[in-house]
Amino acid sequence: MFSVFGIILRGCLLLTASVVLGVSVSLAKQQGDGPVPPQTGLGAFVGTAGLIVAVLGMAALWINRLNRKGLVYLDALMSAFYLAAAISLTLAMKGVSSCTATDQASQYSRFTNKILNGGCVHPGKDTICPYVTSASGEDLTTARCQMAEADYTFEYGGFVFSLTMVVVGFILHRRGRGGPPNAGSATAFD
Repeated sequence: MFSVFGIILRGCLLLTASVVLGVSVSLAKQQGDGPVPPQTGLGAFVGTAGLIVAVLGMAALWINRLNRKGLVYLDALMSAFYLAAAISLTLAMKGVSSCTATDQASQYSRFTNKILNGGCVHPGKDTICPYVTSASGEDLTTARCQMAEADYTFEYGGFVFSLTMVVVGFILHRRGRGGPPNAGSATAFD
């Protein structure tokens, strides 16, 4: 019988990785000029890797031949990746005081943030960021800011869920319930 706790944790990891991948790719697609910021690219990588590990972990709940000790190490690696991505994006957003405030200081902090402004061009000594507003004058950085906040929030969540899987995996392994199955031994999350 499968443990409900294991299925819920793996499901949360699957959801978290999907959201991180989707939001990071969406932010990258909105980059109009210049390269995609490294924080956004790292988020897309972590989301993809997290999705692969989550699918492997979900499959391990039903396929006894998968090495559960190896999955614990993959979960540990993913927790480090999630934490690195979350911290890098949080630091990149450090100067942004509010995603929705309309005062000049808040708008300026969003317009000059490389994650939110969609890329800038530098003709001469000027800096022009043509992707901060729409043709009708609507501020596009507000939605990007909220997406970036959701991205690092889910990255921190992925870190917590992955770390929880590591702790559970090591506890089960120490009790003899993890690792590759032997004849007559119980499997992880039974």
